[in-house]
Amino acid sequence: MKRLTRRAEEALLGAMLHRPEALPSMRWIPPGTFSRPDYAALWGVLHSIDFTKVAPNDVPAAVTAAVAKIEEPGIRQTLTPSRISHLANLSVCPNPRTAPLYGGMVLEAAIHRAVEHAGEQLRDTARQAEVDQALKALEQADKTGQRLAQLDAAWKAAPETVRNLLDTQPEQPVTPVPRTERARVDIQAEGETVASLLYEPRQLREVTGWLQEGDFSHPQLAAVYKAMRTLDERHAPIDPLTVAWEAQRHPGPQPSEQVLAELEEAGMGGTAAYTGEQVLHTAALDRLDAAGHDIRNYSRHPGLAPGALVDHAEQALQPVHADHERIQHAAREPELTSDKEPAPGAPAPSPELPAHEMEMDL
Repeated sequence: MKRLTRRAEEALLGAMLHRPEALPSMRWIPPGTFSRPDYAALWGVLHSIDFTKVAPNDVPAAVTAAVAKIEEPGIRQTLTPSRISHLANLSVCPNPRTAPLYGGMVLEAAIHRAVEHAGEQLRDTARQAEVDQALKALEQADKTGQRLAQLDAAWKAAPETVRNLLDTQPEQPVTPVPRTERARVDIQAEGETVASLLYEPRQLREVTGWLQEGDFSHPQLAAVYKAMRTLDERHAPIDPLTVAWEAQRHPGPQPSEQVLAELEEAGMGGTAAYTGEQVLHTAALDRLDAAGHDIRNYSRHPGLAPGALVDHAEQALQPVHADHERIQHAAREPELTSDKEPAPGAPAPSPELPAHEMEMDL
């Protein structure tokens, strides 16, 4: 891909050296579109020259004189007269009249690079942020969405004929390679949240508006939470037995007797909202990393033309936008008043039984 991108950039520059009168119609390609700083500088130089006052035979000399005025010495040394002459060679630019298509190819490659960079930024943010900084970290997704909109606008600024030639749909559905592992996990917070809810089910009213079973990385804890939510919606009693009975009705992993026993022993009332926010924040940061992973992989797929690439990237951001709203919801004061009667709590343990001081090990 990099080699083809360089060839397309050189072909575009060569076309403009052959036909500089076409430059005004190519202003939809900004200098930042080029992958190399010297090519970007040369593109800017070409647009700075009034070629209506330059004879065709004098074009190389006019470009060389303009290049000599570039402030960056490294770029001046790269854009030598022989280098510029090489770009004007027909072996570099097969057909100067194909410049718009070459330009579309250059812009497409630039959009792929920009989307890849956006995905990498998301991953860096997700992995470096502290759990209590999740809301601020998710603002990076908003910036990414804005960047995607800018890239989409840049593509739509290209001539329609160019877009029709390049913006084809992939022949087969494009799916990113899954991550090998999660970026963020907090099993302790997950266990403490579910144990607290099982001990004092009335707390479900404080968390069900923003905490979902998909926020739990531990499949059995997710199953327990889902079963408790279902029971609470039915005003049904919630205890380890009713939870296990309800959980078997749902597909997927089932909570083992050991896990339910550990949750019952570790239960502590009044902490579900606090630890539940930690679960949500951790899951949100992990999904931010997943979105960055998918966006980066989409950008590296040559079968995705700019329009499809932006669409896929925007879809990858949707779960992150939803997390942003849920975290904001969770940050508000919990609505403790409700028309719904709380589900009956689990029976208090028999006083004859010894108290357990066992640390939960999931």
